[in-house]
Amino acid sequence: MLIKNKKGVKIMKLENLQKELYKKKFTISEYFKKAFETLKIIINENRLWTIFFVIANIWKLLSTSLSSKLIESSEYSVYKFLMFVPNIVTTIYIGVFCIILFIKIGNRIENKPYNFNLKGITKKYLSIIAVFVVVYLIFSEMLVKILIVIYALWWMGGEFAMSLHLSYELFFVIFGIVVVIMLLAVFSMIVFFISNILYLVQIYCIRNISIQEAFRLNLELSRGNRQRILIPVMLLTVLNFLLTSPFSNILVLTPLNFLRFTPLYAIFPVSVIIGVISSLLVILIIIISVIIYLNVEYDYIKKHNKN
Repeated sequence: MLIKNKKGVKIMKLENLQKELYKKKFTISEYFKKAFETLKIIINENRLWTIFFVIANIWKLLSTSLSSKLIESSEYSVYKFLMFVPNIVTTIYIGVFCIILFIKIGNRIENKPYNFNLKGITKKYLSIIAVFVVVYLIFSEMLVKILIVIYALWWMGGEFAMSLHLSYELFFVIFGIVVVIMLLAVFSMIVFFISNILYLVQIYCIRNISIQEAFRLNLELSRGNRQRILIPVMLLTVLNFLLTSPFSNILVLTPLNFLRFTPLYAIFPVSVIIGVISSLLVILIIIISVIIYLNVEYDYIKKHNKN
C-alpha cells in the first residue's frame, strides 16, 4: 500500500510488518525475507544518506589500504596528516548514520513520524561510544595482563622445570594447557558480555529511555531469545568481516591482505566494490536486528499483558 508523506512523495507503509511481528515469532528465514524487503524501502527513502554512507565506507577502506602502501614512503607523514580530518569526519558520519538508521527503521515499522533531533542523536551516539570504549579498555587491560602472565609463566616456568628436571616436552604441554585455559577464560568473558547486550543498542536508539533502563530491558528480552538474534546478526557480521579483512591492519589478518600485492591503480575499484557490498551488509544487519528486537518485544508485551 502506498501513502503520501508531507512532501507529497509516495512511500510504502510498513504497518503490515508491525502487525505480522506482533502476531507471531518469526523464523530465521522469515527475518531475512522481511529484512531484504525492508532494505529496499529504507534505501529508496534515504538515498542521499545512503550514498554518503557508501562513500564514507569506501573512503575508510581506500585510505586504510593506501596507508599500508605508502607507509614506507618519505611522504607518509604528510599523507597521514592530510587524511586525518577526512578519516575523523567519515568515522563520525558512519556512527551517526547507524544511530539514525536504527531510529528511522523502528519508527517506520511502527508507523511513527521521525523528527530529526540533533541533540538526542548526539547524546545516544556519545553514550553508546562511551559504553563500548569502556568495555574495550577493560578487555584490553585484561589481555595485556594475561600476556604479561604468559610471559612470566614462560620465563619462571622454564626455570622451575629445570630445577625439577622436567623434560622440555612435558613443560611445553603444561605451558600450552595453561595458556589455552587462560585464553578460553577471556573468550568466555567476551561471549558472556556480547550475549548480554544483544538488544541494548536497538532499545536505546528506538525507545526514549535512559541507557541504564535500556540495559535492564535488554536483559529481560534476552531471556530465551539470544540465539534468535545472535545467529543471523553474527552470520552477516562474519561475512562483512571476511569481506573487509583484506583492508585490515590487524596482524592476525595479514595472510588475508592480498591488497599488499595489488597495484595502486587496482585498489580503487576493489575498494568501491567491497565498500558498496559492505555498506549494504551493515544496513541489513541494522534492519534485521531491529526487526528481531521488535518481534521479541511484542511477544514479551503479549506475555506480560503490557501496553
